[in-house]
Amino acid sequence: MSHIESLVMFENITKACRYLLCNYPGATFVQEYLDSRIERETQELFQFGYYPGIDEFHLLTDLLGEDIFLKHKLIWPKNIEDSLGPRVVNFSYFDHYPLIMPFQDTYGNIAGLVGRTFLDDKEMKIKKIAKYKNTTPFKKGNYLFGLWCNKREIIDQNSVYIVEGQFDVMKAMEKGIRNIVGIGTNTLSSYQFSVISRYASNLIMILDNDEAGVKGRKRALDKFGKLANIQNFYIPEIYKDIDEYLTKCDDELPSFIVKD
Repeated sequence: MSHIESLVMFENITKACRYLLCNYPGATFVQEYLDSRIERETQELFQFGYYPGIDEFHLLTDLLGEDIFLKHKLIWPKNIEDSLGPRVVNFSYFDHYPLIMPFQDTYGNIAGLVGRTFLDDKEMKIKKIAKYKNTTPFKKGNYLFGLWCNKREIIDQNSVYIVEGQFDVMKAMEKGIRNIVGIGTNTLSSYQFSVISRYASNLIMILDNDEAGVKGRKRALDKFGKLANIQNFYIPEIYKDIDEYLTKCDDELPSFIVKD
């Protein structure tokens, strides 16, 4: 599959999933979750959508046809023979991942899809699935969430806040912080650093308040500290991440604690 084909495929699926989120009554639980986290304007900007399970997958194939999902291995048939007899059953790549979050590249093109499950920890363990699942060969370490829409502010200020999650980025943007990107984990990859250092020479790390976040800060300083001005900013310890902090604090623009 060519790069252009991938972009078109992801764009079409994103539009269909967005349509279902906004119009299909069965997607209400996903819409309510998003409304509890971010504003509708933000949801529209980042094009969140509803991805139906295999039992109602016809909702997507009615909009786009089946070929696109078969061709790109987002569904696949499997021969089953059990007490019900021999039959062909379709399986879905994003089954149990009803929330779809498109991931844009530097230019705003959709480079991959990230699904989020709503199963609890016990159910995820039984089904052996993770909280998030990406389309392949998409890797979060090769992208910076939010860069496409925040790069002008990053350039103008010559500084960038680096956080972990997508919701960290979106909540900060709603509070007026636009020079910000998300790395998708607690580790700033070499590729992500090479990209963001083209836009700003001052990197401000605001990772999660956990052991992994502490290790991620140290790795960034050790690996890139001589190549850029890297600072560690901290939120109060009672909050697990910047999303929770900005959601619960009343200040429009918070004062971060500077260390290191």
